[in-house]
Amino acid sequence: MKKLTARDRKLLIVALLAVVCYLVYFFVLGPIIEYSAELSEEKDTLQFRYEKSIKAISQKAALEAELNELKRIGAELTDRLIPSTNVKVAGAKLQQTLDGFLQKARLKTRSKKILKTEERGGFMAVPVELNATGTPSQLKDFLTRLMNDKMLLQIKKLDIRPENQRDPHSVIIEAVVVGYVVTKAP
Repeated sequence: MKKLTARDRKLLIVALLAVVCYLVYFFVLGPIIEYSAELSEEKDTLQFRYEKSIKAISQKAALEAELNELKRIGAELTDRLIPSTNVKVAGAKLQQTLDGFLQKARLKTRSKKILKTEERGGFMAVPVELNATGTPSQLKDFLTRLMNDKMLLQIKKLDIRPENQRDPHSVIIEAVVVGYVVTKAP
């Protein structure tokens, strides 16, 4: 066997170093770089999910607050409807309420009747026709009681004319008052 020259030894050492560097890169550094890239991608994914979760949680709290406010408003408005689920019973209750207003205002009732109900956007409109006589101040008292009542009432028709042409202090009142009942559950 021949002895290696200094130049051959240098070439052999350089080749050996190149093989060692290649093996170190292939088996050590390559997997570390690849693993680092996967961790970075996973970190970005987790960061995105975290931000999305925080946004959803903050929206949930805001939506729950809005829902509770709407429920509170709905409960207040439901209290303003005729307290009944049956339209006929609601008409009778409205008629009874209006009769009480007429008596407190000291108007003389000539007639009362429940008219045909009609549906209006999830509500049932219950109209009651009234015919009464009294003075203008008694009429004012009646209308004030009607408008200040906690129940949501609407005057659909109001005709006022003197009972006697010679005595304008006595008037005939013909009115149609409408109250509302919920027909569909919210």
